[in-house]
Amino acid sequence: MDTTIETALMVKGIFKLLLRGLKGFLSSVFTLMDIPLKSPT
Repeated sequence: MDTTIETALMVKGIFKLLLRGLKGFLSSVFTLMDIPLKSPT
């Protein structure tokens, strides 16, 4: 789980996303990859 959080924070930094934007981005990626994870609300 720590790797998921670290990767999410790297994506946030690379794309200069706000936390709400990161949440939406991760939800879309998880859905497309059929991964049963949810980003926190």
